[in-house]
Amino acid sequence: MRNEPADTLIIKLISAAHKFRLGHEADGSHDFAQCIDLLKPILPELQNAVTVVELFREMLAAQERHDWLALADSLEYDLPLLLRAQQ
Repeated sequence: MRNEPADTLIIKLISAAHKFRLGHEADGSHDFAQCIDLLKPILPELQNAVTVVELFREMLAAQERHDWLALADSLEYDLPLLLRAQQ
């Protein structure tokens, strides 16, 4: 069974990652904020919620350092992998 909120979130995560890679930091940051909003309601349902929260801390730190490639990698690969593990 598919988890539609998680699928929607994964699509938005990948979109944000692509924007960061293309140098569109403002658009990527906007999408990243929307990803956080999409994650909030499903976070309590995740068995690996602690790991997801730790990854978000790392991603926020990458954003503060302006390390857009590290942030994009986490958005496109690491977080979707964690979310898909729950489906």
